[in-house]
Amino acid sequence: MAHLRLLTTEYTYAELSTSISPAIEKYLEEQRSPNTLVVNFFRANSITIGVLEDPEKSLNLDFCREHGIEVRRRQNPGGAVFGTQGSVMTCLYLDLGQDWVPFKSIREAFPYFIERMAAVISEQFGLKASYRPVNDIEVGGRKLVATSARLEAEILTLRSVINVFPVDRELIAGAIIARPEKFADKVHKDGGARFTCFQDELGRALQRSEMHELAVATMQKVFGQEVILERGALTTEEQRFSHDYQDLYCSDEWYFANSERIRFAGADPSASRAEAYHKAPAGLMGLALLGLQGKVHDVILLADFHPSPYSVMGRLEDALRGQPLKLEALMAQVETVYNAPGVEIPGTELSDFATLLDKGLKQL
Repeated sequence: MAHLRLLTTEYTYAELSTSISPAIEKYLEEQRSPNTLVVNFFRANSITIGVLEDPEKSLNLDFCREHGIEVRRRQNPGGAVFGTQGSVMTCLYLDLGQDWVPFKSIREAFPYFIERMAAVISEQFGLKASYRPVNDIEVGGRKLVATSARLEAEILTLRSVINVFPVDRELIAGAIIARPEKFADKVHKDGGARFTCFQDELGRALQRSEMHELAVATMQKVFGQEVILERGALTTEEQRFSHDYQDLYCSDEWYFANSERIRFAGADPSASRAEAYHKAPAGLMGLALLGLQGKVHDVILLADFHPSPYSVMGRLEDALRGQPLKLEALMAQVETVYNAPGVEIPGTELSDFATLLDKGLKQL
């Protein structure tokens, strides 16, 4: 029978993503924490970017500093997300070894979980909410809920940011860099216009109790009416570990670890450089490529989607370094890693990698 510890918290999105969330994941990996549902109400605005992004390419950092917006790089993949004060995020932490969990991969989890949350929203609030692959719930072409996923060591995390109150669209448009490729398949073509919220859709403010009801009803829809949700609290060990993560994930060393300023610091200055982007169904793919003497001198692969394990992007980079600057040679390496056992990149095909690499090669 499904059994979840239920926690209610009030962290910013940045705080939750870089302290509490990794602590729960770590202790669940060690089988020292129970499967857990967190319902968190954001106490202030903040932004996090995914572990596979370059903050200098994802955010206007000067703008964020000028407007006092807290920004952090989380350990989970996915794109830049603005957590609006008063809105809510549900975080579901699952050991996939439990026989009552109805999905065993991110590819299975996204449609199964998000379709059921969309159905609950439609039933509870009378909205025409629908699942938009790969990981959103939309109303009228605008994003109401964004879900990210992390799957490491058989522990799956599903984190859903539920927009309750209006975002400051000028603020979010100024903070998050909106590349045109990102919105090529969208009805709305800029970051601010892409969002909606419950207050705008319903014409009224929501009570916290309604958000709890949404979270509980979603768990019942996903795991069955018999699911047990038992109110609890973080253990002393989880609290201690969260403080350690907070120190790590607040450092500039971690924040800029995937940026060109760090990754290309020791590169040969005579190398030629290319930068390219491609929108796959899963999300935006990015490439920073250095070429030297007909070979890949160095490369950074950026992703605002959800590969598992997320270290697979590093494996792809390792496979590409030193290879001839020829699409066929590079794709042979990509295909080997992409098809390796245990690798999962939902919503991204080999053809997407080919398109991205081809764009980069044509600049060299």
